[in-house]
This record gives sequence, C-alpha cells and structure tokens, in this order.
Amino acid sequence: MNMKRLISEWKKEKIGQSLVELTLVLTLLLTLLIGMVEFGNLLNQYIMVVDAAREGARFGSNDDPFIRTTTPFGLNANFFTNIDQIVEGSFDSSGERAADAKGALSPLTLRPDKGDDVVISFFSISGGVLTRFPTDHPYGWSYYHSKGYTGRNSLFTVSDLQGRVHQGSLSAPNTGMVLVEIFYSYDQILHFWHFIGIPDPINVHTYAIMPLSSAEPTPTPP
Repeated sequence: MNMKRLISEWKKEKIGQSLVELTLVLTLLLTLLIGMVEFGNLLNQYIMVVDAAREGARFGSNDDPFIRTTTPFGLNANFFTNIDQIVEGSFDSSGERAADAKGALSPLTLRPDKGDDVVISFFSISGGVLTRFPTDHPYGWSYYHSKGYTGRNSLFTVSDLQGRVHQGSLSAPNTGMVLVEIFYSYDQILHFWHFIGIPDPINVHTYAIMPLSSAEPTPTPP
C-alpha cells in the first residue's frame, strides 16, 4: 500500500515538474518568436527608410542648387523641395503634400506630429573647410519646420563632417556634397517590448551622403 502511494506521489511530482518546464520553455520560445517578428518588421521598414534617403540624395547630386535663381549665386529653393518630394511625394497646387503623394518612402508615411522629418543640407568644401547651406538654416532645411511643426535638426554638425573629409594630413579636394536625413517613428506591431523598457514608437534615423559637384566653391552662374 505504501509502495503504491509512493509511486502515485512520484507520478504527480513528475507531471508537475513537466508542466513547470513546459511553461518555462514555451515562455522562452514565445519571447523569441515575438522578437523575431518585431525585429524583422523593424528591419524591413528601416531598409525602406535607408533606400528613400539614398534616392533623395542621388536625385540631389544631379541637381544644381545655384541655378534658376533671381539673385546671382543665390540658392534655388526648389533644390530642397524637389529632394523632399522624391522622398515623400509631390505637393499639390497649394504647396501642401498631396493626399495621394507617393515618394520613395511609400507605403510608409512620416508623421510630423510624432517628430518625423526629412532634413536636407548641402556643403561646399574648399581647402578642407565646409560651408553649410542653406546658411539661414544652420541645422538643415526641413519642410515641416515651415508648416509649424517642431521638426528635427540635422544630427551632423559641420565639425562632424569636417572630420570625415580629413584623412590624417590630407584634406578633401574642392567639391561639394548633399546630405539627406530621415527621422522616422516605428510603431511596434505587437507592443510587447514596450513593457520591458524599449520605447514605442522606436525612433529611427537614417542618412545618405552623395557628392554634389555643382556645390564646388566656384558655383555655376545662373
């Protein structure tokens, strides 16, 4: 009788131990699965934002910010808006973003109320010294700044980029470059990682730098 009781109790303990182990393993597997789904979606959107920044910078590198202006050697404001439209989509006749606008970011859309933005700058390099344009926007041009949103400032200072064009004692040749930065808020689809301290939305920042020969120290007259 005592032996039967011992065997019965042993079986109960074995079942209880198995349930605990199964719970721990399932919890770990579910956490890994949620992480894979969330990270995969984030990575997919991140790549789309990177590609959009590259498309904008590639377009800008073929344009000339010093032509089609009424003032000699003045800046062509369309240089910035054209790049912005490549990234986000076209404007309508009133200067607002068209409802059906489709740019390189599509189907993603920026939400300026969340701090999303496209910041555009270009630089003239002379003797290794950088001059940032537009000069009246020392932290880059932003469409949403002009629309009353807080917008974003470039995360690159002139000093940062100055260090990039120097290689030891060597300086970059006289030339120019265009910088396109995109700030994007990624909303977690499962909202799981928010509970362990990871922010939701996750702030994403990407950028692309392309050569801009038309911004050489001696610009082409209009």
